[in-house]
Amino acid sequence: MKLIKLAILAIGLSVSSQALAQGMGGHAFQLGLIFMSPSQNDLDGYIDAANSANGTSVSKFGSAYEFYGGYTYRYSGSIFALHIRPSYFMSSTDGGGSKLDLTGFTLFPMLRFYPLENNFIHFFMQVGVGYGNMTGEIKETGGSVKFNGDAFGAIAGLGAEFCFTDSHCMSVEGNMRYLPIHRNVVKSSSGTIPSLSQYGNGEELEYNGSDLKTSMSGIQGAISYVMQF
Repeated sequence: MKLIKLAILAIGLSVSSQALAQGMGGHAFQLGLIFMSPSQNDLDGYIDAANSANGTSVSKFGSAYEFYGGYTYRYSGSIFALHIRPSYFMSSTDGGGSKLDLTGFTLFPMLRFYPLENNFIHFFMQVGVGYGNMTGEIKETGGSVKFNGDAFGAIAGLGAEFCFTDSHCMSVEGNMRYLPIHRNVVKSSSGTIPSLSQYGNGEELEYNGSDLKTSMSGIQGAISYVMQF
């Protein structure tokens, strides 16, 4: 009986989706917040070494946050839409007079489609490729270094928009983004940072004899406000 009810619900949503797709189309702007926990393995290894050498208690990197905007163009009479998303990335940790900061921006165009929707809920899936640029800073009592790196990556996910009026909606999403940065270049440095093996101006930043890698990869949870017009 439950399966029959679910089948009827799915058919109803599909019919609603097709009916809405015949007339829907237009523009939407979006503002939101992303929560994620990218793995900063090289920086966490550096933190362990620096804590042991300096007697500090800097925590390893944990959560990261992004503020993002978005523009969506829904093709009239279609389930497909083009979504463009810029975002600003932030993550940091500190302790014992030392501090590590990571900031960055990303730009990801995505193809989005709406397989199921009705007047209130619009389920969507999305996939895209894009670009990310990250700036980092390490500050210790004996010195500091600023560095920068960039890379291209990919993103895929799904979500739903809950529309309370024809113009005002709330969106929730879950995405997986692949955006590792394998090479970071030193922009400025001063003093001495023994736990880094290379950190001269203009050089590739290295830890333990290899390029120090950073990342904006990971599973994202996102919530946003959407204005359609």
